[in-house]
Amino acid sequence: MIKIEIKNHREIVKKERSRLISALAPFFVDVEQRVEEEIVKQIQQVFNMRGIEADFKIIFDRED
Repeated sequence: MIKIEIKNHREIVKKERSRLISALAPFFVDVEQRVEEEIVKQIQQVFNMRGIEADFKIIFDRED
């Protein structure tokens, strides 16, 4: 099992999107969850290109 914890999700959003969107996004979506979903998609693409079969799950274990 591999567990990846994204610690700088807000910085990633700021880098990838405009400042206004990154400032407003937390009010409308779970930014951390969206970043995790996008990273999983990218990992899946790499695995698929290399013929690696794997299951991906995002486990929501938030302590907010």
